[in-house]
Parts: sequence; C-alpha cells; structure tokens
Amino acid sequence: MPQKPTCLSEDRGLNLATQQLTPKQRILQTVDRLFYQQGYSATGINQIIAEAQVAKASFYQHFDSKEALLLEYLQAYNCSLFEQLKSGARPCAEPRAKVLGLFDLLADFTRNTECRGCAFLNIAAEFSDPQSKPRQLIAQLKADLKLYIEQLVIPALPHSIAPQIARTKATAVYLLFEAALIESRVHNAMWCVEASKAAVEQLLN
Repeated sequence: MPQKPTCLSEDRGLNLATQQLTPKQRILQTVDRLFYQQGYSATGINQIIAEAQVAKASFYQHFDSKEALLLEYLQAYNCSLFEQLKSGARPCAEPRAKVLGLFDLLADFTRNTECRGCAFLNIAAEFSDPQSKPRQLIAQLKADLKLYIEQLVIPALPHSIAPQIARTKATAVYLLFEAALIESRVHNAMWCVEASKAAVEQLLN
C-alpha cells in the first residue's frame, strides 16, 4: 500500500506501533478484526472510524463507500493469506511436505486463534446476489486458491498418475482444506483438520 503522512490530529491517543501506520492502514487493520469478529453488516462506518482513530474525512478520502472498503479488505486479506500459505508450504521442502504443510498451518490457525471459519465465506454469506461485487471477487479469490493448491499437489503425486486423475486429486485436496476450515468452526475441535490431513496423505499415494 502507498505510504502517506499521518495527520497529527489522528495520532492523538495512539500507541507508538499504531502511530507508524497510515490512516488507510489503520482502517484496514481495524476491519480485518471487526469484519471477522462481527461480520460485514453488523459493522458500521462510525465504529470503524472510531476504532481506527481516523477522521471521517480521512476515511472517505481513501474509501468512497463501505463496499469499496470491503473489496480492498478482501484483496489485502487474500495477499496476507497467500504469504502465510507459502510460508507454511516450506519452499525448500519436498513436494509432499509442501502439501501437508498447508494443513499444519491450518492446525496452528485453529489452535491459536478464535477460529470463526473462513473469512471469505463468512462475508459471502451476507450477500445473496451471486453477481454482487463482493461475491464475484470472493469467487475469483477462491479460484486462485484452488489453482495454488493444484500447483502444489500435482508435483507431489506419483508420475504414473494420469493427468485427469491428478487434477481430480488436487481438487479433492482443495475441498478438504476448505472443509477442515469450516468444520473446525462448527465443532470447535482439531479432529477436523487432523482427519483432512490424514485423507490428503492417502490421496497423495
């Protein structure tokens, strides 16, 4: 994100770490928490402005609407997600370990945070129109995730497997990853991730 100087009036009462963020970064950091904890519809612009400690004029300088903020938040969240996934896949590891590392990362997330499931699907559930901009963006981001997982899975499979079967297995790994994230919220338990990882180990054979 481009860096812009922070207005002194917006710095009052902020700690040193927060002062180092631009108003736009503070807004995105705030909605990262509020949208995940409360949901999009339940989070009002006034609450965002108050908790990000920015002026209303500053908010509208960066985002002309709440939906515009949502779309940029989804893009920023996706970038952060992919950074974590690439770290969890361990670039120097052999292909099989890269795939299983995704589920180790998911286990850490479930264990160490107040897991509320998939941030993207939580937002998508609030938009009934599949043609809405948020739903369309989320569908594209999910397609990107599916492709990324496919690119990890196919090199981890035996070379003798037919391409069509390899793609089917890669899709199954993606679906197991998604299911583990969703079910871990429903059951508030680690067995969902553990069972998905075990199933993936079998698929890679």
